[in-house]
Amino acid sequence: MPKLLTEPFIQECVRKYLLEKKGFGKPEDKSTELTEHGVDIKVQKIKPKRIGWYFLVECKGDPSERVVSPGGWRSSAMNSALGQIITRMHTNRKALYGGYNYGVAFPHSFRNKVLQKIPYSVCNRLRLSIFIVDDNGKVEEYNHRKLKVIQNKFSK
Repeated sequence: MPKLLTEPFIQECVRKYLLEKKGFGKPEDKSTELTEHGVDIKVQKIKPKRIGWYFLVECKGDPSERVVSPGGWRSSAMNSALGQIITRMHTNRKALYGGYNYGVAFPHSFRNKVLQKIPYSVCNRLRLSIFIVDDNGKVEEYNHRKLKVIQNKFSK
């Protein structure tokens, strides 16, 4: 049976990825707790220098073993994550580049459903990235360009 990836595990892996690979956040930054309100991850661009760019990410974990319909649960969790991040989007961005970038993060078990269902054109317009985390904590980031290639393969 595959390992179930919890929401705190997903948060920690994505936060670490954003720090090490993208220069967002500080090592002491913490993700929100499950009972806290607000976005799961909010980090500022600090490398190579501190600037006014932010990444806001909503994360979801695997359903528990007790869930009767894991596929339906994943579909609901995906919709919930998208709704939560959209309600946190800022509409007063002044610059096309910089400002706020957004993301949704899921365990690898969500991969095919998420990459097929979320249109690349929506990700482009909303500056939305999709993060997929595997059992080892490795994070794959899908922006609108990568999604377009994948979705064009699915449609053929």
